[in-house]
Amino acid sequence: MRGPRTVRVAVRHVLGDAGRPRTRTVTWAARDFRLVRPAEGRDRVELECPVCSAALVAEVRDHARTRRIRLTWGTVSLLALVLFAASLAYAVHEGGRTLPAGQSPPLLLPVSVAAAVVTLIVAPAAWAIARTHIGVTLVDAPGPRRGHRIVPVRR
Repeated sequence: MRGPRTVRVAVRHVLGDAGRPRTRTVTWAARDFRLVRPAEGRDRVELECPVCSAALVAEVRDHARTRRIRLTWGTVSLLALVLFAASLAYAVHEGGRTLPAGQSPPLLLPVSVAAAVVTLIVAPAAWAIARTHIGVTLVDAPGPRRGHRIVPVRR
């Protein structure tokens, strides 16, 4: 068995958030932490904000559960992509037909169009969640953690 697995995260404190037409500028200060993953389950650790010295409580999940969650979201993304392709193909196939006078289009046509729109939104969202999930979340009450984020440190 390997040694303890660690995860590198950064605690970000938002210093400013200026929204202008067509652009948005966010400035922040960050401090890196190396957290040890538990062998099983989840642990709570206390992190300190680099700017306001607020104590932030974070929950660290074990490596196996984090991997399962990422795999699940990746599978959801892949299934949504397949469903998008199938529903779009059906909508194009059925929507392009010429119907005899007085005959209405099949009921599945608007359902397939709606499914294509929904899966077009779900697929990239699920893929983004799968890529960014690190198994570390803030669990504090909303008050002290307002203006703070935990993000992965990329190498």
